[in-house]
Amino acid sequence: MEHGSAILLLLLLVLGVSTWQAGGTANGTVAGGRGRPLVPAILVFGDSIVDTGNNNAVLTLTRSDFSPYGKDLNGGVPTGRFSNGRIPPDFLASLLGLKDLVPAYLGTDLTDEDLLTGVSFASGGTGYDPLTSTLVAVLPMQEELNMFAEYKEKLVGIAGDESAARIIAESLFLVCAGTDDIANNYYLAPVRPLQYDISSYVDFLVQKASDFMKQLYQQGARKIAILGLPPVGCVPSQRTVAGGLARNCDPARNHAAQLFNTKLKEEIGRLQEELQCQRIGYVDIYDVLQDLIANPCKYGFDVSARGCCGTGDFEVSLLCNRLTATTCPDDRKYVFWDSFHPTERAYEIIVDYLYPRYVEKLL
Repeated sequence: MEHGSAILLLLLLVLGVSTWQAGGTANGTVAGGRGRPLVPAILVFGDSIVDTGNNNAVLTLTRSDFSPYGKDLNGGVPTGRFSNGRIPPDFLASLLGLKDLVPAYLGTDLTDEDLLTGVSFASGGTGYDPLTSTLVAVLPMQEELNMFAEYKEKLVGIAGDESAARIIAESLFLVCAGTDDIANNYYLAPVRPLQYDISSYVDFLVQKASDFMKQLYQQGARKIAILGLPPVGCVPSQRTVAGGLARNCDPARNHAAQLFNTKLKEEIGRLQEELQCQRIGYVDIYDVLQDLIANPCKYGFDVSARGCCGTGDFEVSLLCNRLTATTCPDDRKYVFWDSFHPTERAYEIIVDYLYPRYVEKLL
């Protein structure tokens, strides 16, 4: 996009004219017909639940830039999203009136408009614990903050200091991490259990999450939505490794997730007072996903204990590929796409549930 066009877009945003009137983006479909955007941009941090393709540019095996991932999005061309279609940042961006797809910061030919309306810095497989990202060679959360600092410099180049600061202060920040710390670090690798029991490890994670939120605040963020953990023990892969022959939900992993959520919520309350910022908010994803899993028929699903890809018991990332893993006939009947990540339809239900109860209150 020409620099003059970027200035025009910025003026439209300042005047409250909806982004879709200014034209489309190179990497995200503009959210048409929704009127004025509720925030200038959405900025996303965390793991594979919110990674829209950053791992495509990372030398790691934790990736999804191949079929059948993305089979229901953009004509079936894989984007690096860990699902069959859109994921939570995309649905949130639509609800906010920004655009229908949030581009990844890395490995993408970003336009000025993309930067002005938000990107994802998330890296699939990462966690609050620095060891989690090291184990699978993905970007640590600190590197996501470093990319954000670089992003801010680019934003200043497009909009100027004053407007860039306003965009950051008024944008929605979405943070989603911790699941990989529990599932793929503490209960899988042999290091952390030698150093911590689960309660003290959760304390460690919550402190890391708190430090991350403080750094976002110090860099100008004022509207921050932090997701708690899902029922980790009911994710298909965790049923397979810890649920016995019947593949039941694992109570230990679920207890760890609930303990984390309780302590994270308390820490967020403390931070609200310390930073005098009431728009740092906890988002409870545990209950809605647990209900989808326990009562799939209530939402029009048939299967919730395994994923659509392959057997659905263990296939994820490289193991979910079109050469060795066939997909189910109708992924709209499945809560999970692979053994770790929900389907596009499940994500949409989850976001539609969470938005009015938690996110909207932060705007």
